[in-house]
Amino acid sequence: MASSNQPSYGKREEEYRSIARRVMSERDVKDALEALQDRFQRLQFMFEDCVEVHKQRMEKRRLRKEELKTERKVNLVTIVSLLVLITSFLVRFARIVVIGNYSSSVEQDQIQTYPNSLSN
Repeated sequence: MASSNQPSYGKREEEYRSIARRVMSERDVKDALEALQDRFQRLQFMFEDCVEVHKQRMEKRRLRKEELKTERKVNLVTIVSLLVLITSFLVRFARIVVIGNYSSSVEQDQIQTYPNSLSN
């Protein structure tokens, strides 16, 4: 009788099962089977190791991209801040130059117009 987990090979099932048992009981077959199982386990370990390395690299890449984004934002804020500072100093300097020239020209006009008023 064929069990539910083994396939049926025809009319001589018992003979086929005994052949399979004899073959599987031979030392060379057992050794080959154990060697294959060992290789399979090593390959699984190598695969899992490769998957872990890949995940680590992807995480490092993601973190590096985030770091670069943050660095770019800091650089942009620094540049904008410097531009604002430089512009404000230039505006102040321009006011001083314009007001200074204006006041000195007003004083010159007053001196020419009212020479006696300044000397008193």
